[in-house]
Amino acid sequence: METEPDAPSNILFPALLISIVLLGIVYIAFQAAKARPDRIILPGGITYLGPSVTPTPAANSSTGNLDAILIPSNPTWATYKGKLFPYTFTYPSTLSLGWFPNDPYDAVTVFYGKTDANKNVFFRVDDLTKLHKTAYTGNVKGYAQSWWKDYSWKGISSITPFTNGKGLKGYRATYIDQSDKTPYDHVFFETPQRRDLIIWISGKIFPREMFDKIVDSVQWSD
Repeated sequence: METEPDAPSNILFPALLISIVLLGIVYIAFQAAKARPDRIILPGGITYLGPSVTPTPAANSSTGNLDAILIPSNPTWATYKGKLFPYTFTYPSTLSLGWFPNDPYDAVTVFYGKTDANKNVFFRVDDLTKLHKTAYTGNVKGYAQSWWKDYSWKGISSITPFTNGKGLKGYRATYIDQSDKTPYDHVFFETPQRRDLIIWISGKIFPREMFDKIVDSVQWSD
């Protein structure tokens, strides 16, 4: 009388081999993810539509809207490169930055906690021709002085010319919000060889020291 084998030994080896292969794939994918820069394209359903829907002013005057944002005391800094325009700037590598597909203003946002990335836009290149602001072509100061009128600010508090560490000339402006405060700075940079483009940077979501370092690192390579 014949007896059935205790285990299908002819199946165990292929199953073990498949398991080893799958583990190898997972490990390779993990290592690739670690090496990949922390820059994410916003998923479908994005709502950022350009400068006309820039978020309204924040009330916190010390660290902006993301007052819980934290970075190491001695962070490492990475370089972000524009997707459409030839700008670069450095930022703490612990931050997760994102961009908007097909955005003509090449805007950059921050993914942080449960905040809305669409409201965390802090950097973009304003095209004066697309914004119908050609009266300010080559006149960055005039643009900065009038910028607040398109948003929910009450007026301008100050505007100061400066040159950053990479030689870009621009203006640092503060605007008065509905509480009669000046919660954070805005920076407007000239773009060499492109009088129709102005770099706009908001200090809304950053601690002041971090914002100043980002501003000082902005470079235009055209």
